[in-house]
Amino acid sequence: MHHKIGSTIALAAASTLASFGAALADYPERDITVIVGYSAGGGTDVMARTMAPFLEKYLGNSVSVTVENRPGAGGELGFTAIATAEPDGYTIGMLNIPSFINPIIQREPDYTIDSFAPIGNVVSDPTSLIVRADSEFETLDDFIAYVEENPGAMPVSNSSLGGATHTSFLRFLNMADLEVTHVPFPGAAPNRTALLGGHVAASVMGIGEAAPYVREGQLRILGTMSAERWDGLPDVPTFTELGYPVVSGSDRGMAAPAGIPEDAQETLTDAVARMMEDPEFLEAAKDQELPLNYMPPDDYKAHMLETKQEMQAIWDKSPWVQ
Repeated sequence: MHHKIGSTIALAAASTLASFGAALADYPERDITVIVGYSAGGGTDVMARTMAPFLEKYLGNSVSVTVENRPGAGGELGFTAIATAEPDGYTIGMLNIPSFINPIIQREPDYTIDSFAPIGNVVSDPTSLIVRADSEFETLDDFIAYVEENPGAMPVSNSSLGGATHTSFLRFLNMADLEVTHVPFPGAAPNRTALLGGHVAASVMGIGEAAPYVREGQLRILGTMSAERWDGLPDVPTFTELGYPVVSGSDRGMAAPAGIPEDAQETLTDAVARMMEDPEFLEAAKDQELPLNYMPPDDYKAHMLETKQEMQAIWDKSPWVQ
């Protein structure tokens, strides 16, 4: 009798463990939505769509990974949608540093850094100063000389007021003691269109976002804010080598809402880490002009906190909104 009770308890315990194990193994059980806070055609959207089939490959269970664009307010609508989503692992999204951090400095948006469970940074696209190929400005020195003589007169477009390209450019302008007229657009694609159409004299955008147009001979990059020259466009000088040590740009990675089950976060983290070592993904990223820069979750979170301090210092000196 006792033996039978013992066996029943043991069987029940084994059954509970088995179902617990099955629950751990089950994620993901259904399709996953990836929120992008920008319109189609920008660097973040291209990154997300390039990643999707590889995430499907490594998440398994025949799930689909669908990209959903929620553009508006410099990405903030999308960031808020990620932060406030059900933390079950089925709605995740792309975070852009410093773009998601800047509203936290300006005011109190509907999220903080702690609203997100970091999965990993994937791309770091350095801010670059770009002109049309037929521009009178051949070099960064040409640009500086003109702005010094015509303070505030030069219209320079960006992908959003207070976004990565705009605030990166502010760092350079502060350092060089220059003043321009900032012309914001709601994303990289309309920003680039304005420059190509001659509606502005210069623009700041990620080097990857400009690269195809540079190769086609439509645009020229005067300098990029990477630590070293990018092997995708090795002829483009860095701001640092031109005498302005600014290393800045848009870090684009993946995060989930805080409170996601630990197993789901681990599964997503593992999928991204494996993707970053997949030769097919590396080739696809190269084809899509994505400057890769993987940061695992702890490094990614530390980078968020460090960037917040840097952006606070810029805000204190040059608030980008009045």
